[in-house]
Amino acid sequence: MFILLGRIVYAIIWGFLLFNLVFPYPSPARLVANVALAALVVTHGLQAWLLNASLTQQEKEKDRFIVWRIFFFGVFEALSWKKTKNKQ
Repeated sequence: MFILLGRIVYAIIWGFLLFNLVFPYPSPARLVANVALAALVVTHGLQAWLLNASLTQQEKEKDRFIVWRIFFFGVFEALSWKKTKNKQ
């Protein structure tokens, strides 16, 4: 439940920040949204890159979209992935 709620919150945040690229907000909010988007892309990109480096070839073949889900949903997807990996 907690992981699903986190995914929904991240989807709303991504939508809010990407909406600013199409229809820019007024001046001070635009700057804040652009900085927040840059920070989100950098932090989630690093998370996805580190996870991709730690995956084995079999894990990459088993779930091809795990890196993209980590990029979009961040730590909540990593927690979900870790939980399912521990069950196996």
